[in-house]
Amino acid sequence: MDRVAAMLLLLGVIVITLLFMLALFSVAPIFCSCLAALLYMLFYFIANEASEIHHAQEFENRFWTLFAVLLTTAGVYVKDSPFCFGDRWPGLGLFVLITVGCAVHMIDRMMHRKEMSRQVAGLVRGASATQSLIKLSTMGVSVEDQLKRISLAMANIDQLLVPSTINNFLNTKFICSNEREIISVFEDAQPKMLNYLISHVKLALVFYKIKDHRHFRGQHRTQLIELLAVDRVAVLTIPSRVLLLRALQLMKITSNPRAEHWVRNIILSTHQDELSSLKTMTDSKGDYFCMNKLIYDDIRSETVRQDILIHFKNEAAVQQAHMDMGTRKGKARMLKGWRKILSDVDDTLTSSGGSYPAGIDKRYNKKVVYPGVIGLYRELDLGINRPDSEPPSNTGNLVFLSARPHLYKDMSEKHNFAKFQRLREREGVNGRGGLHTTPSLLAGDLTSGREFMMTNDFEPLARKKFDNFKRFVSIYPEYKHVFVCDNGQGDVRAGELMHDQFPQNVDGLFVHLVQDIQKSFGFDAERWRRKGLLDKTCFFTVYPDAALYAATQSNPPLIQIRGISRVCQDAVSDFDMILPTQWSSESQKRDRRHELNQSLWRCNKALEHYQLDTVPLIDNPRRWEDGEKVRTTYGIGVIKSFDPVWDLYEVELDLRPLDKQVTEYEAQELSKKEAVDSRVRSLASKADRNQTLQTVVEEDDESNYLSPATSFDASKKSSKQSLIWIDQAGMSPPAPIDEEHSFPPTPERTSGHEFIFDADDFDRKATESPVPTLDGTTVASTLEEANTANTGITPPSIATGDITSSKKSPLSRGKFFANIQGKDITKYTPPYLPKLPKDDKNHKFSFWATDSVKNYVDKSHVDKSKTKFSPGEKVSSPYGVGIVVEHRQGDRIVVVDMSSWNAKAYLQENTVKRVGAGFLGTILRQFSTSQASPKHKHKPSSTKGKNERQFPFVVGTPIYSPYGDGKVVGPLPLTKEKPSPVPSCSSPKVFTPGQVSKAANTIAISLTCWTLRDGSHPKLYCTADSAAKWISKSSAVSKTGHHREGSLFSVIGSIVSGTVESLKKIRVPREIEAPIKIEHKFERYYKDGAAVTTAYGDGTVRGFRESDGFYIVSLLMKSGKIFGSAYLREDSMSYRLATGCIEGYPVVTTFGSG
Repeated sequence: MDRVAAMLLLLGVIVITLLFMLALFSVAPIFCSCLAALLYMLFYFIANEASEIHHAQEFENRFWTLFAVLLTTAGVYVKDSPFCFGDRWPGLGLFVLITVGCAVHMIDRMMHRKEMSRQVAGLVRGASATQSLIKLSTMGVSVEDQLKRISLAMANIDQLLVPSTINNFLNTKFICSNEREIISVFEDAQPKMLNYLISHVKLALVFYKIKDHRHFRGQHRTQLIELLAVDRVAVLTIPSRVLLLRALQLMKITSNPRAEHWVRNIILSTHQDELSSLKTMTDSKGDYFCMNKLIYDDIRSETVRQDILIHFKNEAAVQQAHMDMGTRKGKARMLKGWRKILSDVDDTLTSSGGSYPAGIDKRYNKKVVYPGVIGLYRELDLGINRPDSEPPSNTGNLVFLSARPHLYKDMSEKHNFAKFQRLREREGVNGRGGLHTTPSLLAGDLTSGREFMMTNDFEPLARKKFDNFKRFVSIYPEYKHVFVCDNGQGDVRAGELMHDQFPQNVDGLFVHLVQDIQKSFGFDAERWRRKGLLDKTCFFTVYPDAALYAATQSNPPLIQIRGISRVCQDAVSDFDMILPTQWSSESQKRDRRHELNQSLWRCNKALEHYQLDTVPLIDNPRRWEDGEKVRTTYGIGVIKSFDPVWDLYEVELDLRPLDKQVTEYEAQELSKKEAVDSRVRSLASKADRNQTLQTVVEEDDESNYLSPATSFDASKKSSKQSLIWIDQAGMSPPAPIDEEHSFPPTPERTSGHEFIFDADDFDRKATESPVPTLDGTTVASTLEEANTANTGITPPSIATGDITSSKKSPLSRGKFFANIQGKDITKYTPPYLPKLPKDDKNHKFSFWATDSVKNYVDKSHVDKSKTKFSPGEKVSSPYGVGIVVEHRQGDRIVVVDMSSWNAKAYLQENTVKRVGAGFLGTILRQFSTSQASPKHKHKPSSTKGKNERQFPFVVGTPIYSPYGDGKVVGPLPLTKEKPSPVPSCSSPKVFTPGQVSKAANTIAISLTCWTLRDGSHPKLYCTADSAAKWISKSSAVSKTGHHREGSLFSVIGSIVSGTVESLKKIRVPREIEAPIKIEHKFERYYKDGAAVTTAYGDGTVRGFRESDGFYIVSLLMKSGKIFGSAYLREDSMSYRLATGCIEGYPVVTTFGSG
């Protein structure tokens, strides 16, 4: 669904909702007003998460309870409500009101309790902690007993049906004694036991249920958190501190004024590598309570926030100092990658399927994981120094930057985290099928999403992602960052902003191409080259190519060389894991398989260079078997072999003329029919009938393809598609000729060659020219030449054409082989000749027809054509104004020399109109053409002097060819002939076709109407016979053109006098049209030296051709050197923008602002 469809759907939903509200308002105005007010209150509550009503979970619970009560009141007690029954049954209405309020209150409490009770997977104690707990148990201190004490006290405090507020009011002493019991357990616990209790108890629920009572000695929540976050924080492990921070976030830090200081103390008491682990584990819990939310959303005090950020920078500087000095800690740090991988989600991790507004990539269907992307994430995280055998860990450095807006709490984030969890649970090669870590997520906001939806501007999305990245860098200053994105929306622009602001922190930018690179928002190759960003950027289509770049072209390398092999293996595994229902068609799967195989092949070349094991490519399923007859883009052929890797079929092609193929097919069908009829008539016994049926079945398989030298009877003797020599005397075929003796060894063939041949070549003898092969070489064109060249054996003559003919003639063509992809092969269909149109009136492209087609033209219809164009007449056409050169009335074609551009058009009569044609002009033209004086006919000028050399033996003879005007530059050589005794003085000597053909040589004509890039003119090689025809035709045109010099009688005189005599006396001289001078209608816009941007990159204007409006542009490389020239129109270029300028944004120049 594209943007237009999405906007129309949104508009339809809004209109329907508005109409529904108006209809409801007309029926129940009071109830509708109450409902609108409640909806506005709900919207305000959800959209303002920073307001005080969200500072504590108790406040939110009270809001939902109050909202449910007000909504129920409006539905039960408002008079025009469709559910109104409170005025008739007040008691029932009050009961419903209390029931709904209590139900909403209990549901919200249960949902919040469930969220706080969720344990974080992966944050478990190590082996040393387990051994210490066993030792404590032997000493008489049981950890399980302490857990039971905490669970019993929590059960007394947290009553399922009684709210905590009411329970604290009724049983204050009982609740306080249980709360002190829990605090005493944490106070008396040993360090190992304390960490065990924190990781196994529902700490967030404990913080939430223990309250700060009104009297001084009842500040139990403050006392418990102060104990853990301040007094005993030094003995807490990193996982315990992470759980402590999470419990404070779930409890809501804003609910207690000292909570921010507790967070500050926990973070500031953690240093160097432990601090990095603390931040990474906080982001790897699989929920939206990440470090970014803690620092920038939950903490409201700017002083506390700056203290924490400064602590991050100072500890990062200490870590870098250890690495620079080469200390023991620094060497241990160098084994890790210390790199954060930031990635987009839609069209980068998974395909959007072209669904708006998620993305535009339609190569894969929606929600399909791109092959190899997960492996690339893992290798970028591992780096180049980490050992391959390191066990997988739940914590990692993967962060997703999503443009999807954040909604109330984690409503939008839950969808993505559920997707990440499913990807974690995937199984693949060697346990590498899923994500190697639980990633974090930085979401967008409603403001940028709204601006994008309304204006289709990607800049707000890019700015929001950059803001998230800026926050992220301030939290992780000790890390380098790699951004993996796509070029479908604003990610490329966001990557540029990241590099501009933090060039030292960005290691690389990997851009997944889902559209043409020139369409990328914010991309300018010249600007990126000047910034140095282009050297850090990898544009790729398939993820193994990105791994190849990261290992071999990035400086320094980002992944290991062995990582290329692992990414390729994962890509193959990911491709195989795509379900059949996730493919739209077989062609889509075939194209993506071919695309991936190309990338794997390139990676295997690099692996072979480093002497590593290569990755097998993905095989294609076979559709056509050997010997099966098929139809290809080059014609009919027979399958010879198959390459499953590249989906290439070796096909033996039948390149004979179509009429011969049709004739042979009809003869085969007739022979089949006669053979079957004869066998049916000769059925005399059951055994004979069974033998005949078996023979018929084999004929269907073996007689599909017959070469010109193969008869129907011969096909029964051989299952191969080889040529069989036919004994014309006895009509019994001898042993078949071996193919390796019939033709020379076929060279290696590729699928990129084309077949270029002339149909007339099939009528010539095979000895005239060699047969071209697919690789540009030539082989002998006859079987006799081939056998003589290879074996010295001269084969007997074979039958060509009709298989029943007894005449013997050489074969005009050999075997042609081509490697063709499976997508270009279809099921075999019998050859047939095209049907000619019965009525030439409806043939719109009659000027393309051959001479055989033109013979079908109705002569009477041509005679009825009343429109006649004279040579030299000015006419208009759909392609512009021009001058008539010739009117072929038999074909109803008008040859027009275009005036506005250098071209000659062959147009139909009904598309050509005279300039200024009208009723009066038509009458005047009829009188003018009928009364033309015969004395103005052209007389050829006589030739003076002696008999000189003439066409085709002289250079410079003008030729009017169908391809344009030219002159002879390569004449025929002079032959010794006796001079004519009577030289011609009346007209120049012109060779007739019969005379010229005797020379049997070729002349060269330079087409002066065409100009090549280097300023030269192309050459046309033709026989002197053809050139003589063109000269004769041009002479006839020039003679016809002089008839326009006759005078014109005005029809106005006939209207005034009414007699023929007055017409003869009133003679109006006709205005003779001077040769039309072609004016240059193309004005120059870009001057020489102008810096422009084209579809092929940046360039500089070097020249301009006024004749056709083309600019000559020198194209520039990234280094500024010229690598080529392009001839472009004005609409294909644009001025190059200055560095830092964006089209549509205000700028300040020396001439003022603009």
